[in-house]
Amino acid sequence: MKRPRLVIIFGLIASGKTTLAQALGQSQGWPVVHSDVVRKTLVGVPLTQRVEVPYGQGIYAVEFSARTYEKMFRQAKDYLQSGQSVILEGSFMRAADRFQARELAAAGQAQVFFILCACDPEETLRRLARRTVNSQAISDGRQEILAAQRQIFEPITDLAETPVLILDTNRPPEEVLTEALGFLKPEIEVS
Repeated sequence: MKRPRLVIIFGLIASGKTTLAQALGQSQGWPVVHSDVVRKTLVGVPLTQRVEVPYGQGIYAVEFSARTYEKMFRQAKDYLQSGQSVILEGSFMRAADRFQARELAAAGQAQVFFILCACDPEETLRRLARRTVNSQAISDGRQEILAAQRQIFEPITDLAETPVLILDTNRPPEEVLTEALGFLKPEIEVS
């Protein structure tokens, strides 16, 4: 029996995390736990309702973010315990959250992989602009949040002993997915 996989897709807002997570989950039949969905579900806010509070306040306060990640980890644990691979998608800006993901994988005897999504600043701004007029967008990302995230995103030096792919998401989604699948080989099937 193959060991389940815990795949962490992370990075700044509008870096392509959600698009990749959805495509990867669909291609492999793996569930995806999205931080934005979990966060809004915890407070009973409709997923597409924009919550525009200053960065670090309200549902984006440090304490509430910790609750969000705790809930994500509980959901992932349930999947891993049933032998199911799972994808966690969120910023994972703090080394402590990335450490907790590695601990969860070890406890669940799962392989852990981190995929850091990144794109050009100009493309990030274009994506944020499109998101503000998309009534189906779940993320509350805005330019001021991006600036704050850039300042507090902790370097990934904590992942020196862990498989990490830094993925340029400026390319077409199918190319991005193909590279991610190649990184996760040899145990998954590329279709």
